[in-house]
Amino acid sequence: MTQEVHVNSDQVEQAQPRNYLWISRRLDFWLIGGLSIVCWIPFYLLSGRVSWFSTSVYTISWIAFYLAYFVNYPHFMASYKLAYTQGQGFVLKNWFQLLLVPVVLLITIIVAFGNWHDDIRNSFFVLEFNDFFKIIGLGTRFGLYPNLGAEVVGWMTVFMFFTVGWHYSKQTFGCMMVYAKLDNYALSNVERNIIRYGLLSTWWLTWLNANCASGSYGYYGLQVYRVNLPYWLYQLAVVVFVILMVLVIAVLLRKYFKNGEKPSLNFIVPMLALLTWHIPMFSNPQFFYFFAFFHSLQYFPFVAKVEKTRYEHKQNREAKKRLFLFFLLMVIIGYLFFDFFPNSLDSANQSAQIMKASFFMIAFLGFINIHHYFIDNVLWRFKNPEVKNYLLH
Repeated sequence: MTQEVHVNSDQVEQAQPRNYLWISRRLDFWLIGGLSIVCWIPFYLLSGRVSWFSTSVYTISWIAFYLAYFVNYPHFMASYKLAYTQGQGFVLKNWFQLLLVPVVLLITIIVAFGNWHDDIRNSFFVLEFNDFFKIIGLGTRFGLYPNLGAEVVGWMTVFMFFTVGWHYSKQTFGCMMVYAKLDNYALSNVERNIIRYGLLSTWWLTWLNANCASGSYGYYGLQVYRVNLPYWLYQLAVVVFVILMVLVIAVLLRKYFKNGEKPSLNFIVPMLALLTWHIPMFSNPQFFYFFAFFHSLQYFPFVAKVEKTRYEHKQNREAKKRLFLFFLLMVIIGYLFFDFFPNSLDSANQSAQIMKASFFMIAFLGFINIHHYFIDNVLWRFKNPEVKNYLLH
């Protein structure tokens, strides 16, 4: 009798394909955005309004920083594992992202280190480009840094933040499209593109908010100069964002009133999480570590599903134990590349004293963050066999 019930339950499970990623739809909801929104509410309501909370934000941010060891760092390292273990054919097919980009980044870092003390502020190259920027009405200037090395890693850092915002928006779009498939919530190409560009507009808004201004900000001892673009670009980004988000809402309402199709909470929550944490008018620079933490947490069920399904397809025993060991290994490798190696190299080279900045920490973070964007750009596509075979089944 017991055996007969067990067989029937298996048949029911096979007849009804799983419509969640990791353990349950409820857990997916919290991981892909729900938890971040719940945490954002007291931050937004209390920060700057309640004194005891405002003074605690610094401590809370450091908690998020240390949580990165267990969430953010595995997030980055897992993307390397998933990309470079798909075989030579996959790597060669995506040679630009997986071969050329890391080589260019490595050369950039070597050039910066080898030419750290070269003063280029009055060089022909800098003067000509600055004259060109002045002619076309841009406030952008080269030569603001004291030397070539600082100039190179400074612009590398600016580009890193440029790709980070883009990556956050694209990941949110990916979460929504996966749940659209899991929910059988059909979207036309036009509807998908409206949602895609609506999400990308948050990146334009955030990056331009930070770079349509002069001045600089500290980053591991280096003063990174803003791009100083015209402020009207930010104003245009606000208009574009509003128009696109109205169109996104219109798409969802049209599908509901025309066909009775209602998007699930798991489809909507990644977009709501991005809007609450990403848009400058709602955000606070002190919360950046939390934004990064929740972004990495959002990644977790996707990697977990792919890895666990791979183990099951290969009929490996103890799939859950292997998955735990996989993430433990990612934590260790993440610690090495985000902490141990750069700090050791900075200490050995006396970077803080000689270069007045933690050169290797900046270089490692820039390399991994920028390359991570390019890796994920080819990794999480429905036409990728691993995504098709392991994520959606």
